[in-house]
Amino acid sequence: MSAEESGAEPEKVITPAENCVKSGDFSSVEENSKQSFRKKVWEYLEKNKLVNFPRPAFGRIPNFKGAEKAAAKLLDLEEFKTAKSVEVNPDKPLEASRILVIENDKILYVPIPKLQEGLLKKISFCNEDKPKNIRQTVTRWGIETLGKLVDFEDNLHVDLFVLGSVAVSKDGHRIGKGKGYADLEFAILKEMKAVDDNTIIVTTVHDSQVFDSLPDEIFRKHDVPLDYILTPTQIIKAEKKLPRPEGIYWDLLSQRRLNLMPVLQKIKETHASEGRTTALNETDMDIETEEKRKQSRIKRIPKRRPKIEKIIEENGITTSLDSQKPRRRRFFRRSKSVKVTNENEDPVEKENEVTPVMKKKQRQFRRNSRRLQVDFSLVVSNIDRNVRVRHLKNALIDHGIKPNNITWRGYKGFCYLHYAKPVKKEADKVIEEKSFAVDNVIEILQTLKLNPESTTNLSVKVMEPITRIETTDVTAV
Repeated sequence: MSAEESGAEPEKVITPAENCVKSGDFSSVEENSKQSFRKKVWEYLEKNKLVNFPRPAFGRIPNFKGAEKAAAKLLDLEEFKTAKSVEVNPDKPLEASRILVIENDKILYVPIPKLQEGLLKKISFCNEDKPKNIRQTVTRWGIETLGKLVDFEDNLHVDLFVLGSVAVSKDGHRIGKGKGYADLEFAILKEMKAVDDNTIIVTTVHDSQVFDSLPDEIFRKHDVPLDYILTPTQIIKAEKKLPRPEGIYWDLLSQRRLNLMPVLQKIKETHASEGRTTALNETDMDIETEEKRKQSRIKRIPKRRPKIEKIIEENGITTSLDSQKPRRRRFFRRSKSVKVTNENEDPVEKENEVTPVMKKKQRQFRRNSRRLQVDFSLVVSNIDRNVRVRHLKNALIDHGIKPNNITWRGYKGFCYLHYAKPVKKEADKVIEEKSFAVDNVIEILQTLKLNPESTTNLSVKVMEPITRIETTDVTAV
C-alpha cells in the first residue's frame, strides 16, 4: 500500500487497514475478529520491512523499526516524570523503555515470561551502584540474574504500566499477540492491589499499527485498555476511558493454564479460603488462544531415471538394442609402486631380509620467541557460575589492573591472572623495570564482587609457577 494510493502526504505513515476501516466499516475484513487484525498488521509490517530481529513478526509483539524513538516519548509524559515505579513487559521492542526507567532512577518491574517461575522481577539501583552497561542489564539474562523475585504476598504499587501491542485504536482498545499473558498479569496485580484506577497504561507501537477504531464486540471484560499510545512520530491520548478488568476471571481459565502457573494456584487457594467463587472453565479454552497451524508433511519421492527400454517403446524407435553400446563404467585404481630389482641379488637373502619400518618425520617444535615467560600468577576464586569472563575483564579495566594473560575456569569457580616480568632491551642489555605492586592488586581484587547478589568477595592468592626441573626426579636425569 503506497501513500499515493491513499491520497495522503508522502511522509505520513498509512495504517494497513486505512482503506477498509473508516467510520466503523469492516465489510472488507475477512473475519471480524482479533486474529484478522493481527494478521493484517503482521503481513503489512513484513511486506514493508518495518520490523527488526526477531523475525518473522507473526505470532510476536513486533519489534518495529523506530521503537527507540517511540520509547523516548515517555520522557514527554508528565505521568512518567512523577512515577516512582514502572512495570515494562519483557518484549524486545520495549527494551528501550526499560533502559529509560533505569536511567531515570525509577524502580523497574518486569514480568517473568509466561509466569511459570513466579510473577515479577524487581530491578533498582542507587546512583553509585548503577551499572555502566544498562542495555545488558535489561536483557533477559540481566533480568534473570540481577532481578529480585517479587511474589504475590509482597506489597508494591505500580504507577505506570508499559505494554507491547500488535494493534491498537485511538479510542484505547488494544490487541496483543493472542496468548493473554499481559491481561493476566494486570489482573493478578489488580488482585494484589498493586494497580488501581490511577495507574497509567501505555503502549509503544509503529504508526501503521494504529487504527482509527476497532469493533467493540470483539473485546471482552478481561481486555486491558490503554491511556496513551506512543509512536515514533506522535503521542496519542485515548479518546475515552474504557473499563478495566476488576481482577481474575476464573471462568475464563482452564485447569491446564492453572497447572502451568504456580502463582495462579496460590491465588486460587487464597480466594477459595475467602469463600470466593473459583470455578474454572471445564473446556480447555484459555483467553485468546490461537489456532496452531497444521503443517502438512508431504513425503517427497525422488524421481527415478527412466529405463532406456521404456523410452524406446514410447517414442517408437526401431533401432535394436544390440547395436547400442552399453555405457562404459569408470574404475579408479590405485597406482602400484614400481620396485627396482637387482639381477645379482640372492632371492633367499631377499626373503629373509627384514624391511625397515618407515618412521614418520616428526615436526620440529619451534618456540615462539614473542611469548612472554610467566613470572607469577594469581589464583582468583569464589567466582559464581553465572559470571562470564567479560564481567571480570570489565572489572579489571575499571580498577586499572592489566594482567598479561587470563586462564578462565569460571564454570569451576576460579581463574588465573598471569603476569610476565616486564623487561626492556637496550643495546643487547636486558634491564628489568620497576617491580610490580602485587600486594595492591590483591588488595583491590579481594574487595570486588563480580555478581551483586554474591555474599562473599573474591579470594586471591599468589601461585608460583612450577618449572620443569622442579617436577623432575634429579636421580633420573
